[in-house]
Formats: sequence, structure tokens, C-alpha cells
Amino acid sequence: MIDIDVYNQLMPNPLTMAVQLLSTLVIFLVVRHYLWASIKDYLARRSDKMQEDLDASEKARAEALADRDVASQQLKEAAVRSEEIVNAAVKEAKTQKDTILAEAGKEADALRRKAHDDIEAERREMYGSMKKEMIEVAMAAAEKLLEDQDGVSLDRQAVDAFVKEAAVHGE
Repeated sequence: MIDIDVYNQLMPNPLTMAVQLLSTLVIFLVVRHYLWASIKDYLARRSDKMQEDLDASEKARAEALADRDVASQQLKEAAVRSEEIVNAAVKEAKTQKDTILAEAGKEADALRRKAHDDIEAERREMYGSMKKEMIEVAMAAAEKLLEDQDGVSLDRQAVDAFVKEAAVHGE
């Protein structure tokens, strides 16, 4: 069997422990005397840099929020302007529609009047033509009667009365 001294293995040697503590104290004093100021400066600069980065990020965040608000406001203004443009275009279209309809109505009325005037002119011309033909027929009948019966004054009076009556009714 192996003989192991567990107590000596678990407990450190007091001389070794004192030397280790003394050497740690010397290292600490050397570091504190020669390096402590530069370490403090480094840590302060690092802290300042971190603070600057935090401030810059906060500033960037604030600017982003401000830019977002500005963009939102511009978007709202653009929506209002586009709505105004659309409303103006609709109003202009309605005005043009009304103008076109009014002009078309005027043209239709003018065409209707012209057609009515043309019909009336044709009607008057037709009545005049019919009147002339009736007079010519009456005259031809009167001539025929006069040729057949010379000197009969009654027939002449009848023809004259017929012509007068046809002239009165033809108008």
C-alpha cells in the first residue's frame, strides 16, 4: 500500500505561502507605482470613448426620430397636395364637361333650328310649286273651256273664281 500524507498535501507550506504573499505585494506595489496612472488613463479614455459612442448613438437616434417626424410631415403634406391636385383636376374636368355639353347643346339646337328652317323653306317652296301647278292646271282647264265654248261669260267668271279660290287656299 502506498503511504500518502493527505494533511501535508492539503495544507500549504507556511513559508511558501508567506513568500507568495510577499511577492504578490511587491508586484502590486510595482504595478501601482509605475503602471497605475497609465492604467487609470487607459480606463478613463475607454470610459470616455464609450460615453462618446453612447452620446453619438443617442444623438443619431434623436436625429433619426426627427428625420422620421420630418418625413412623416412631408408625407402628410404630399398627401394633402396630391388630394388638392386631384380635386382641382376633377373640378377642371367637370368644368370642361359642362362646357362641352353646353357647346354640344348649342350645336344641337342650331342644327335643329336649321333643319326646321330648311323644312319650312321646302314646305313653302312645295306650296308655291303646288300653287303654280294648280294655277297652270286651272288656266289650262280655263283655256280648254274657252276654246270649247267661245263667248260664254259664265264660264270665264267660274274660271276666275276658281283661280282666286285656289290662290286663297294655296297660301
